[in-house]
Amino acid sequence: MGRYVKELLMLAAAFGLLFLGIYWLQPAPKRRTTPLKMTAGDATGLRHKLALELAMEASQAGVQIELVPSLGSEAAIEGVNRGEFDLAFVQGGLANDQAPNIRQVSAMHIEPLHLLVSAELHQRIEENGLSAIHGRRVNLGAAGSGTQILATEVLAFVGLVPASPNAAIGFHAMAYGYGELMELPRSELPDAMFTVSSLPSPLADYMIEKHDYRLVPLPFGEALALEAFLQLGKPLTNGSIDKHHVSETLIPAFTYSVTKSEPAKPLATIGTRLLLVANTKTSNEVIERLLNTLFNSRFARVDRPALDASLLDMSPEFPIHPGAAKYRQRNKPLIAGDAIDYWEKVIAITATLTGGTFFILQWYFRWSQRKREASFAAYMERVLVIQNESMQTELSAQMDLPSLIRLQRELAAIKTEAVHKFAAGELEGEGLIHGFLDLVNDARNQLTRLILHQRDNIEAQAALQNEDVVAIWNAQSQDKP
Repeated sequence: MGRYVKELLMLAAAFGLLFLGIYWLQPAPKRRTTPLKMTAGDATGLRHKLALELAMEASQAGVQIELVPSLGSEAAIEGVNRGEFDLAFVQGGLANDQAPNIRQVSAMHIEPLHLLVSAELHQRIEENGLSAIHGRRVNLGAAGSGTQILATEVLAFVGLVPASPNAAIGFHAMAYGYGELMELPRSELPDAMFTVSSLPSPLADYMIEKHDYRLVPLPFGEALALEAFLQLGKPLTNGSIDKHHVSETLIPAFTYSVTKSEPAKPLATIGTRLLLVANTKTSNEVIERLLNTLFNSRFARVDRPALDASLLDMSPEFPIHPGAAKYRQRNKPLIAGDAIDYWEKVIAITATLTGGTFFILQWYFRWSQRKREASFAAYMERVLVIQNESMQTELSAQMDLPSLIRLQRELAAIKTEAVHKFAAGELEGEGLIHGFLDLVNDARNQLTRLILHQRDNIEAQAALQNEDVVAIWNAQSQDKP
């Protein structure tokens, strides 16, 4: 019966290995495709084109993105908050305290604010500064766009407001979208227009090449950002800019034209970060797949510099999406932040304990060594006592042979005891044992010399008295009571 059981077990194991091999050979199950709806503002803007590129790459990760144009960042934020969109590329720096369902997925690059003006107005701005915009037609961007909000703040910073009976220096505000501006005849185009865009801006490129518009520097980005301190303690209202998230940036020389030298040198301006935001109900797993696409696909290299996960460590403008937080934690380096702190503490504690243990052991070894050396010193003291006693015997009027013999026996016993202990490891010190043996030899030589001297005396006495030397030796070597 045992043989049959063994064969059955072997057969079951064989089938188990066979099924396991078949399971491993099976192709990995296809990842379920997740449809998402996304907006990135005006369809003619570079943001929309970036979103198209992201959608193309995300499809490889099983995320199917349907891209729908919208009026601008404010409208996109409202759409994501209401659940009309799952994702959106939006302009950073926009204050919005009525979007509880918005979650930030990641910050991206800085988008510069472009101020484009006609060639004639450009000349006047060079002569009189931005006050030359007074009375001019200025396109702030489409209603509901982040460009419109940022442009209004920038003009107000330099003292320009929309024209009204109470405005000392005003301009005539217009609200065309990018596509509308590109379709307007030259005679109907505004004197100045703003656009917030990644580089190079399609609108700026078109207006500079087609209608000879020029870029105007806005070199007060840091000064504008410092106004954030004036906002401390005050709630930010919708339709305003959170200046904490405004920064100065540059448009590189010749970005839009080499022949026209536009701009002729790096042009200082104001910028805000492009943000990828999502509705709070967008699943964590999808957000993680999307972030993997953002940082680890060809899309990451579209940007300059290339996108990387360190962007997730920036201070967020909206609450972080839980999926983004999980992705950041999952991709955290092994040696970083809290890990470094932990290992620093472990190393410090280990070093302290090791150091303490080392010093205790050193003390113990030194104490043991001193103890052993002290034992050697005791033996040497005993030898010195014998040596002194033999010296006293030598200096006395009559040497006592029994005392010399006794001292020699004691010396031999001391040597034997000390050498045995040294061999057993109970006494330490190579130098000490050599010094001890030298001292013993000196004492023994001294005693031997004295005893031989006494033997010579006994032989002389035996010759004079005609007596037996051995009898006299035995008589004199016995201890007297």
